[in-house]
Amino acid sequence: MENYTENEITLNDILRILKRRKYWIFGITLLTLFATLIYLFYFAKPVYEITAIIKLPRGSSAQTVLSPQLTFLSVSQSPALTEQIEIMKSRRVLTSVVNDLNLIEYFSKKSKGEVSQESVVSTLSKNVVNVSSVKDTSLIKLTVSLNDREMAYKIARSIIDNYIKVARELNKDENAYLFEFVERQLPNVEKELTEIENKLLNFQKTKSILPSEELSALIRKFHDLDSRIIETQLNYQNLQSQLQVLKQNISQLKGMIKILEYVPDSAKLQELRKRLLDLQISYNTLSLTYTKSSPEMRQIEQQMNIVQQMINEEISRILSSQFETEDPILRGYYLELINLQTNIEVAKSYISSLEHVRKELEKELQKFPDLQREYATLMRDYNLKQQTYTLLKSKREELRLSTAGMSFNVPIVLDEPYLPERPAKPNKRLILAVSLVLGVFVGVLIAFLREAFDEKIRDEYDVLKTVGEEPLLYQASKDGKKDLEALKHIVVQALNSTGAESSHAHLLVSSTNSSWKAPIIEGIVELLSKACKKTVLVDLDGRSKLPLNSREVKIVSFNGEFLTFSLNDKQKNILQDVAQGNDVVVLSAPAPTSADTKALASQATQTVLILKANESKKSDLLSAMKNLEKPKLILVKEKSKKIF
Repeated sequence: MENYTENEITLNDILRILKRRKYWIFGITLLTLFATLIYLFYFAKPVYEITAIIKLPRGSSAQTVLSPQLTFLSVSQSPALTEQIEIMKSRRVLTSVVNDLNLIEYFSKKSKGEVSQESVVSTLSKNVVNVSSVKDTSLIKLTVSLNDREMAYKIARSIIDNYIKVARELNKDENAYLFEFVERQLPNVEKELTEIENKLLNFQKTKSILPSEELSALIRKFHDLDSRIIETQLNYQNLQSQLQVLKQNISQLKGMIKILEYVPDSAKLQELRKRLLDLQISYNTLSLTYTKSSPEMRQIEQQMNIVQQMINEEISRILSSQFETEDPILRGYYLELINLQTNIEVAKSYISSLEHVRKELEKELQKFPDLQREYATLMRDYNLKQQTYTLLKSKREELRLSTAGMSFNVPIVLDEPYLPERPAKPNKRLILAVSLVLGVFVGVLIAFLREAFDEKIRDEYDVLKTVGEEPLLYQASKDGKKDLEALKHIVVQALNSTGAESSHAHLLVSSTNSSWKAPIIEGIVELLSKACKKTVLVDLDGRSKLPLNSREVKIVSFNGEFLTFSLNDKQKNILQDVAQGNDVVVLSAPAPTSADTKALASQATQTVLILKANESKKSDLLSAMKNLEKPKLILVKEKSKKIF
């Protein structure tokens, strides 16, 4: 018989496999659920999520509109939005959070070992803090995940505060920088003004002096000169603030920061600086005597304008080689930078010229007597501080109005962080549902793997799939009548003993040389004998336990020493003698792989192969089908027992 193979698996095959391996599937599913429950209740730590929603500053949100090209490429997040997200997760913000909350000590206690600031910042960035954009909006969602609810809230609150602080710094314009400068200087000037005012009052109380016309004129010159120095210094500070803002605007462009940090210089520029300084000194000296509309002042002013234009051209020449002037954006920055550098050069030179003129006035003051000189010094300092204080106070109010709109350029917290009542993770219901699905999946997978690698015959379905022939089923039970009916069915179907013409020689072989075959063969033999069949049992392997002197059955036992390789003439005569005068000869032979069994198969009228469920192997069945010629198949589902 050819080996039966069928590669295609039907739905019935799958259902049969699942039914057969249902206990494996059920057991693995329960084991998975049990392991998940142990993890959830004993090992899983609750993780709390603190969330907050932040609206981006106006300057950033205005850039969130995408170009058609980016929209075509399905880019859903603008560079400005990504920039704000990166700022919130930046080292600058997170380091401030670590220092504010002393997180190094906190994480050291948790890990029971020392940790560095770098590792804490990295842990926050990768595992604790998550910043994402809210789809199609200019909103940012901050999420802090930690198993410590109180600390998670503090971290979220600190991140928001430090981010807003950094955002304010980055959104400053030149007025904001100048406002900060004025705010820092005003308290110091006010204190110095109070001190010099007290000194002047004390001087006037203790000493009596009537200043001369010449001294009064000199004090007025100091007053006028100091006013110009203060105004020029504020102007210079304003130019520096504008340069700082320019740096921020182009900080994203490659190589620009290095250019801005570089101060243009050349031999020609140094010469022009010196010429401008000389002209400004002359101009400021004449301004103490002449009006601005005088011919002398106009002439010097024209010369200063010419020198300033030459300085502008020289700075342009120096910077032009380092700028991509074809780019319209860089071109605008280039022109703005040239003008700023030129104005800074002029302001620095103007301050130097005023200080030079002031030193000359100091020399003139030294010509007066000590008492008058002391009085002039006090009046000069008082006027200077008073002018400075008045100018700074006026400037502060002016800048306060100009910076009032800065609050629109800083992030706004829409949803403040709050303490949740329950942890966000783990989601026990979801995990249990996933573990149930996973358990069923793994159980089914293992069931199919066991089915694929299972070599043993489990039921009649395995026999059918292996050789393409369905076996006769014998399943022992506690009811002896049912066992008798099962044996009758086997005798009729397997031994062709219907009561008509009897077959003489039946070879009964088990898949393995095991003792479980004997009770079945004995039951078949006794059933045949009770059916009035003259029956002879030839026990070739000596496993039968029937008494040798039985009246119903003639028993011939060879104890496994009957054959060696093939039947000789003497042994054939023995079989013929046994068969004479009897209706049925039952040969109980060794395993089908035995050479003796192969030899007997040619002498037997019918060959029967007995298989044992959960013990016989598919490979043994295939081997038997090769060695035996068209055997009848019997599958024993349970260990058989004697019926009679």
